[in-house]
Amino acid sequence: EGWENYRQMLLSGYPQRDAETNFEHAARQTYIAFMAAIAQAAYEGVDNTPMEGFDPDALDKILGLREKGLRSTLLLPLGYKDVDKDWLANLVKVRKPIEELVTFI
Repeated sequence: EGWENYRQMLLSGYPQRDAETNFEHAARQTYIAFMAAIAQAAYEGVDNTPMEGFDPDALDKILGLREKGLRSTLLLPLGYKDVDKDWLANLVKVRKPIEELVTFI
C-alpha cells in the first residue's frame, strides 16, 4: 500500500499528456543512457558507433518492438575493429586543444 501511495503521488505530479508527447520526451531522455553506454564501452575497450538516421519503423518491425510496446530511437552497434583491414585504425589522431572547442563561462 505504501508503494502504491508513493506511485500515485509521483504520477499526480506529471501533466496528463498523450502517448506521442510522452514518447518524444522519453526519446530525448534516451541520450542520457546512450552516453553512459558509449563511455562504458570505451572504458571496456569495446568499439562503438552511435547512429541516428535509420528507419525506426522498419527496425521496430524487424525486431518486433511494437508488439512489446516499444519503439526504437537510437542504435549503438558494438564490437571490435579489425586493425589489419581498417585503414583508418592506425592513422594518427588529430585533436584540437579544448580551448578551441569549448567556451568556458
